[in-house]
Amino acid sequence: MSLIRFDDITPIVEQAYIGGIEYELRETSGGAAVKYDNARLRCYEYQEGKLVRMHDLADLEPLLVSLCLFDTEGKEVSEKLIRSWPHRVQKALFERAKELSGMYDSVQSIEEQIEKLQKQLADSKAKEDLSKN
Repeated sequence: MSLIRFDDITPIVEQAYIGGIEYELRETSGGAAVKYDNARLRCYEYQEGKLVRMHDLADLEPLLVSLCLFDTEGKEVSEKLIRSWPHRVQKALFERAKELSGMYDSVQSIEEQIEKLQKQLADSKAKEDLSKN
């Protein structure tokens, strides 16, 4: 039997400067990860074991960032403030927070995204063909 050992459970922390203000981007706590995962799961609607609808996925980015970004006094940065920043800033913080926290997309999630994109591509091609005629 192998041993799993975590001698140091100090969260990983990186400095982030946004608009000249210093923040800390931290690895998610267990509670924050659960909150994020629950919000993510609520975005998927299944019927008879099949994904029938995805909604509010964009809300996940500012949510995770708000759970991982802290001011210099140790207070969480509000989701409202994060939503006011340019998307490129929010997206970069979101991607880095996922990396710090070990939150990778599952194979099923990636396959679902590919399936959705393939359908969108086929629909776009069909519309383009119609417009040419």
